Amino acid sequence: MSTTQRLRIRQLAPVIGLLLVLFFIRTHDILVQNPYVDEGFHIKRAGIVWTLDQNPGRISHGKLLLYYWLGLFETGPETALAASRLGMAVYALITGSAIYLLGRLLYKHSAGLIALGLYTILPLSVFYERMAMADPIAAGLAAIIAWRSLAFARRPDTRHGIEIGVLLALATLAKLTMGFMPLLPGIAALIYTPWHRDGLVPQIEDFVKRYAPPLVIAAFVVGLIWAPLAIPAYFARNSDDPFLLVDSFNVRTSAQEPASPLEYFDETLPLIEQVTTRALLIALAAAAVYQLASVAWNRRTFRAGLFVLSWFMLILGLTLVGARLSTLRYVMPLGVPGVLILGGAASSLADIRPPALRWIVRPALAVIIAAWAIQFALPFVRTDLRNPDDLDFSSTNWTEYQSGYLIADDAVRDAAGALNAIEPHPKPLYATWWLCHLMYFYTDDPATCLDYSQPLKDLEPALQSLPPGESAYVASAGYQPFLDRVPGLCAEQIGQYDRVKIRNPLWDVWLWRVWWGSDC
Repeated sequence: MSTTQRLRIRQLAPVIGLLLVLFFIRTHDILVQNPYVDEGFHIKRAGIVWTLDQNPGRISHGKLLLYYWLGLFETGPETALAASRLGMAVYALITGSAIYLLGRLLYKHSAGLIALGLYTILPLSVFYERMAMADPIAAGLAAIIAWRSLAFARRPDTRHGIEIGVLLALATLAKLTMGFMPLLPGIAALIYTPWHRDGLVPQIEDFVKRYAPPLVIAAFVVGLIWAPLAIPAYFARNSDDPFLLVDSFNVRTSAQEPASPLEYFDETLPLIEQVTTRALLIALAAAAVYQLASVAWNRRTFRAGLFVLSWFMLILGLTLVGARLSTLRYVMPLGVPGVLILGGAASSLADIRPPALRWIVRPALAVIIAAWAIQFALPFVRTDLRNPDDLDFSSTNWTEYQSGYLIADDAVRDAAGALNAIEPHPKPLYATWWLCHLMYFYTDDPATCLDYSQPLKDLEPALQSLPPGESAYVASAGYQPFLDRVPGLCAEQIGQYDRVKIRNPLWDVWLWRVWWGSDC
């Protein structure tokens, strides 16, 4: 074995070790986290997307690629949650590998190693990569786009234009918050072109001549991939069955809160702090400023920092201006460029000059990273792997992931168990919108989901076919009583299951047996 091979093995050994740790953290006791309602949406759509019996734009909701990925791991409802979450853990290995590769290419081996180590235990990434959500898919694709953008900047030919176009199309299909990522290849070209002070106009002309044709090709490829979705969606826009390319509920309009990007940032920052700490966010800002300031002494670090910071801002920018909901999951993809900024700054500081200072800086960096890991990150990870309900969440994080409003808690499981115990099995079974997608994981027979805003819009016509003397079953949560508004419909309550953290009877899980009768 040559010296070069031994060196390569020594470099890759810790990388492989960190990836194994990353995979273990993402997969250990994978079902301990209560299902989140969006996981129900995603997994149910993933179960039908590969049947290819309809245009997938009808069920896209801005996350189409996620459904195709989860569909590769599609199983029955009883194992769908575990299989889908394990599929996301497999994908996390791709993201982790891309982080190390980018750190090594942009900075050096140690930067990639530090960035991967931080990402492995970063609570922001750990929490979401243990769930079947779209944001980790988008985060990994953004990292791959960043990698290939560097290759495009060095060699802007047709092949790289097609490659970039395919990746950009996939990223926007994964999550529409990636809508600004098509700017990244051009930014990479601007940053890594060797500009000179003299003859600026000829340099610009040469830049346009080199990069414009492959960028046009990339744009054409993006349009070509999107066309089978966008064109039918346009023609069906005013029909009774429009396409759902975008989840309009999550898109801000001028009449909705938050009123401005600054207000959105102000509402979201405390949520981010709960999975990072204020100290880490301050360190991230300092690391970014340090790399931008390094233009005076280290052009490589400056260019790398400018590139990664641009990537960071492209993801953050569209969320700030377009998102309606102040929610943590929208900023999850920021974790990837974030750890690269931190890793790049740490590796640069570790090689500070004069060399005598390194004896101070390197131990200090090690102590700072170890203190954050020991005092915050590792305890968070341990709690997340044992009992996520004990995580120190508040505000929207608590509402979404711990309260019971949007998760399948004991009340949902108990209600599903009661339905499963009925003989013969309760058919037909109907459930209100949010509850329906959570009970999917627990009921032996699937429920028919009722309209989100008006449950009776679907329920009343469906019950018209119910023969006299036969019963149907309805499960509801989060809605005012509505069964008594149907003339001639008899309803018997067969169960009420408390949401103990909410303590609002409206959000309890209610089970009803209904039938047509003249004397109720």
